[in-house]
Amino acid sequence: MSPDVTAIREAVGWRRAPELALLALRGDDARDALLHLCPSRLFLRDAQVKESLLLDDAGRPIADVLVCADDEDYLLLVEGLSPAALRAHVEAHLPPGCAPTLEDMGETHVVVSVHGPWAWEHVSKVLGDDMMALPYLNFFRVDHGLCVRAGKTGEFGYDLVVERDATDALMADIERHGEALDGEAVSLEAVSLCRFENGFFDPAHVPVGVTPLELQLGWRLDLERDWVGKAAIEARLADGVRRRLMYVRAETPLEGTLHLNGHAVGEVVRRARSESIDAEVASALLDVEIAHGGVMLDEGARVVAPPLVENRSLHVDPRRHVFATRDEIAFPPLSRFGARA
Repeated sequence: MSPDVTAIREAVGWRRAPELALLALRGDDARDALLHLCPSRLFLRDAQVKESLLLDDAGRPIADVLVCADDEDYLLLVEGLSPAALRAHVEAHLPPGCAPTLEDMGETHVVVSVHGPWAWEHVSKVLGDDMMALPYLNFFRVDHGLCVRAGKTGEFGYDLVVERDATDALMADIERHGEALDGEAVSLEAVSLCRFENGFFDPAHVPVGVTPLELQLGWRLDLERDWVGKAAIEARLADGVRRRLMYVRAETPLEGTLHLNGHAVGEVVRRARSESIDAEVASALLDVEIAHGGVMLDEGARVVAPPLVENRSLHVDPRRHVFATRDEIAFPPLSRFGARA
């Protein structure tokens, strides 16, 4: 594996994440605005985080969103839209009479993401031992910002939202403590590949004409209230969902149309060489009748369900383990298909 994928899968990797836009919704109308913009069930207590989406009027996902409840305000970590495009989308879709205060926190803050089976130990050394107690999909307030525990690689993951003036000092601490954990700075491409291997939603790879229903993101939709794009989702449900996103594993690269018994049954959405399982992998929109694991396609590829890797973080318990004694952990092969130890 490449050094940065190895860092994410075996140790810890970090990077500044300029692709994340930061928008705060404040004031009396903040919650009403949030509920209209984001389709998920959003009953959040203070410091809780929820995964959601932004949809366009056609119901197509245009952004991946982490909603952070900050007392009666909301901070949105948004991937898929630039800060200007995000603000334009929000302003264009606010319901009549709803006027929250919009604050582009990206002007004053930076996001640093940390990923890996030992990310919890790394963040605890940088920010303090309290970070070990931070539950998944929650955040702690820290000096100069927030520490959000979420993740998108299948490993422990944290987004550090920090004031710009404090970023250089933070990065120095991250690098100093990271070296002791065999960690290193990683690329967006490495994070994207690890994300792909686990089946996490990536707004950079959304085909035209699809909705969360085809992407198997229906769990992010609250159909009991109104929100941007709901009419299109209801129309799709009434018409019937004909294809669903699945993964396909092969020995050679896959592209274009996929077939079963000579009939076209799907289209490749994204393909990559998985370094973790040493195989070609593709995501594909398949006819719902065959969109399940185990189907062998004419191209010699097998339909599989993510995750494709046995994430190391599943076997690391912060209450018992530390990086220094990691060799005592009986990790299974990294590939769920037994190809790579």
